[in-house]
Amino acid sequence: MKRVIFVLSLIAALLIPSSARADSSIILTEPSHRQIDGKFIDDELAASLSYNGRLGQLIFAPPKGVRSWQIDAQLVDDVIAMTSDYQLLDGTKGIGKLTAQIWLAQLKSVTRSDAIYALPYGNASGYWINRLSPHNENYFLTVGATRLSNFFGRQIPSLPSYPSNSYFKLDQLTILAFTDAQTAIQSTASYMDPKELDNLHSRIASVFNPNLSRELRDFLDLDLATTTKFLRHQIRLAPGKFTVSSEHQKLPITVINDFPGPVKVNLIVDTLNGKVVAQSVPTQTVPGKSKIQVLIPVQVLTSGSSVLSVGLQSPQGNPLGDSVLYPLQLRVISPIATRITTGAALLLFISALIQSARRIRKRNK
Repeated sequence: MKRVIFVLSLIAALLIPSSARADSSIILTEPSHRQIDGKFIDDELAASLSYNGRLGQLIFAPPKGVRSWQIDAQLVDDVIAMTSDYQLLDGTKGIGKLTAQIWLAQLKSVTRSDAIYALPYGNASGYWINRLSPHNENYFLTVGATRLSNFFGRQIPSLPSYPSNSYFKLDQLTILAFTDAQTAIQSTASYMDPKELDNLHSRIASVFNPNLSRELRDFLDLDLATTTKFLRHQIRLAPGKFTVSSEHQKLPITVINDFPGPVKVNLIVDTLNGKVVAQSVPTQTVPGKSKIQVLIPVQVLTSGSSVLSVGLQSPQGNPLGDSVLYPLQLRVISPIATRITTGAALLLFISALIQSARRIRKRNK
């Protein structure tokens, strides 16, 4: 009897599909096809979302039985961006609007009774995040879970760790673009619009997606570097040059703030040579979307040429914007030269008086 039961059990096991006997874990992620400002680089994502595409097949024909999902919130955000009319970088109109709407509806439907876990936002490599941004390791996990929770309307937990933790080689441009972006965000975070800050902070890790092609990674590196430069340029000094015509003078330096809120800055001042002395200026407040003039006191020691170097810092000492060099033409007679010239003129005057007196005496004889 036991032998009959064993044979029947073996036959049943062979007849039941493997997908119904074991849990299935489905991973939904795709390297970003958007710039940080949201513009689509290409329309390859639309093809992948179609019924026969890679991402389409995962949700339109998923495995049967018990399933769990690991989903990248950046992918969902990119697809949501496609549900409205959108354009590609070359100016052509995107074709994935309807495809994106159907894919998102199916995603919600097919996962209704399944467990969902959030991948780190952008599915970044845990190795590179831990090496270059360990203080943000939890951030990219948390922001992924928060975005998915908002989309699905239920609490979505994050994975306990980064699923991709292996080393892969990166160009120095990628590393430099990421580290520069981190520094710029740290310096300007308190001045930025919260929504813009969250978008920028979450998307900078997209360059560490292990599935990025070399060409797409290079493109995203340059985009990140350009965005960082633009961010730093939001608070800046206007260029200029000055002619100084007095020993003590105050030079008007214009500080421009394109951030929506006020910015407090210190002006750090230095000079190229010893012909002029300048003073740094303590905390100045620049209102949002405006500019002010700050007067920098200088003292000229001798005539000639010099350069004034001016940089901006936050009250915490973080650099803001780029330092600017202001050429100076110093057309001032120094106090020593003035005294020498005055003394020489006085001697000439006295000498002239003596000669005049001698002539008068000779005439009187």
